[in-house]
Amino acid sequence: MCDMSIIIATKNEQEYLEKTLKHLSLAMIEAKKMNINVELIVIDGSNDNTLSIAKKFTEKAYYLLLQGVSKARNYGAKLSEGQILIFMDADTIVQKNTLVDIFKTLRNETVVSVITYVLPVHYHMLPLSAKIFYAIDKIAIKTCGIIGFLIRFYNRGDIVVIRKTVFNMVGGFEEKLYMMEITTLLVNASKYGHIKVLSTPVFESSRRLKKWGVIKSYKIWWKNYFSFYVLKHLHDVKYEVVR
Repeated sequence: MCDMSIIIATKNEQEYLEKTLKHLSLAMIEAKKMNINVELIVIDGSNDNTLSIAKKFTEKAYYLLLQGVSKARNYGAKLSEGQILIFMDADTIVQKNTLVDIFKTLRNETVVSVITYVLPVHYHMLPLSAKIFYAIDKIAIKTCGIIGFLIRFYNRGDIVVIRKTVFNMVGGFEEKLYMMEITTLLVNASKYGHIKVLSTPVFESSRRLKKWGVIKSYKIWWKNYFSFYVLKHLHDVKYEVVR
């Protein structure tokens, strides 16, 4: 019997994945101490060593020819045995108690989904503008747990947790979307219960912010919010891959 399934969709993540899985392994050990059974599933579409790295940490590492992160996540969900699905980015660093905290949060049956706020791994190396960005981001995400409407503007994918029953009821991730797929999943899930924000963060590499910068990041997000909700389609034709 499996309590939680962690699903990571990867493509050319050999630079980040091993560090992610090492930290995740420590969190899985901590969960096991609490009699929480966790499985790790990696769905990979790489042409580098990502899959080989994943196989060092789990027997459930699969190569998938289908293109698109939503397709990969949905495929992983179909293979999962857990009643709680945890979707993670390949560069997300969890804390030792993250999985235990998620499990405890979902003991409340009114909670259908859990999200986290995120901080950079190398905070001290970031410029002031990036530090302000993360401070605002933290406030915005925490507010989502208080004002449910704001979940429509949540665009993080570092960790998104959802009960499998609810995931199936809403039809999983919308595979036609290359952006806003997480937001749409959470909005649909919120019809069945509350979305809770963990009190502790996870960490990320900040690779997208480092490449785009603060102004470009906000510009891309907000023009797509406007286009998606007002014009009923995404503004950009694709979401730039950053490795």
